[in-house]
Amino acid sequence: MAQTWTSSNLETFGIPTYYTGNLVNSLNTIENKSSATARSDIDGLIRRQKSGCTLEQVFYRSSEIHQLEFQRVLSPQWLYVDHESELPEPGDFLTYEIGEESIIIVRGSDRQLRAFFNVCRHRGSQICLEKSGNTRRFICPYHAWAYDLEGNLLSARHMADDFEQSQHGLHRCQVEVLEGLVFISLASRGNAEFDQIRHNLLPYLKPHGLTQAKVVHREVYPTHANWKLVVENFRECYHCMPSHPEYTRVNDYVRAGERGFEAYQAMAEQFAEAARRKGRKSGVEYFPLPAQPHQIWRHPIQEGYKTLTRDGSPAGPLLGEFEEYDGAETASFMGALSYLYATNDHATTFRFTPKSPELTEVVVSWLVREDAKEGVDYDLDHLKWMWDVTTIQDTKIINNNQKGVNSSRYSSGPYSEHELSTANFIAWYLWRLSGRTDTECPTKEARFFYERMS
Repeated sequence: MAQTWTSSNLETFGIPTYYTGNLVNSLNTIENKSSATARSDIDGLIRRQKSGCTLEQVFYRSSEIHQLEFQRVLSPQWLYVDHESELPEPGDFLTYEIGEESIIIVRGSDRQLRAFFNVCRHRGSQICLEKSGNTRRFICPYHAWAYDLEGNLLSARHMADDFEQSQHGLHRCQVEVLEGLVFISLASRGNAEFDQIRHNLLPYLKPHGLTQAKVVHREVYPTHANWKLVVENFRECYHCMPSHPEYTRVNDYVRAGERGFEAYQAMAEQFAEAARRKGRKSGVEYFPLPAQPHQIWRHPIQEGYKTLTRDGSPAGPLLGEFEEYDGAETASFMGALSYLYATNDHATTFRFTPKSPELTEVVVSWLVREDAKEGVDYDLDHLKWMWDVTTIQDTKIINNNQKGVNSSRYSSGPYSEHELSTANFIAWYLWRLSGRTDTECPTKEARFFYERMS
């Protein structure tokens, strides 16, 4: 669910707008072709993509494309995994699986978080078979090679005298923490963009004190659809009024998108002035980093609402620096698969994990202040109501979308002006999928970028 931005109000905030070139509908199956031929076909599909339209069916169903986009689009990103409150003590670990990779995230004896590929350095077996737990060491269930919490190989039975134990530690995976939010990157080389992401998002997130928050509920919504359909849905609110009556009732910007932004804009300007006096951020900022464009905004919910609940009444104790309610939310598209919504008293995270071309795991987590007690400081049903009912609705919507896309009569359709954020995502996705990152990330000021890739 996203802020509904039209081309006019996006430009007001200086947000670049992506565009694409032309598309024809004649497609051939690429699954059984050689890799080189399949890549050539994919390049052709990308170049023929029509401006402002949804993707062709093959992009939502092809295993070949699914593998390529994992390599070119998703692996270079910083992916949100969980909140560090889930790993409070040395030896606490969790595993996260995406694509063919399984990653162990563990708190070491020095209390630092580290991440490792879940692959034994002997013959490649997965080492850790549990989703989470606490351990003093990781022991491979195959031949009992043992590793410490820092990934060093501790023992390997019956190896040759010249075996160099110190050279067989676990392969490290990049891990970073932003205000308690744990991210990994599967990239083989250092991914410097996280420092920029931290710099961009921290001024908005810092007041929420998420480092002193905890996860109190997590819900998994298996979605039988391609991950891009999940993202496309989440980044637009063109569907909110017909599909999400509860969300629409809570969020005034949705109704403003239908009736006109004048009244809402006046409320937003008043809020922005109040935030400025307190030295806090408001409005919208967009950061077009090549591998991970992200954006963040802070705006009022609606007149009289303190937080994102059924009636706007408090959901829990105030977070972080807040001493009173200002009736606003902070929201961020942190990457293609990672999203956050935070109010004065709670936060909600969204993690999308592609499982196959037509299956996506959607995980939603709710966080409150670390000292809050259920039944005393917060009521769980009251806390999770809006995003739970909305995500249940979204799951049904997206499942139906995939079923329609699978039809022999599906063809790409035009995006509405209220789906500009989704169109932007698709244009960026195609640019990354092309592998032509020597060209500039497409913006409105540029010519249609596929012409420049020819």
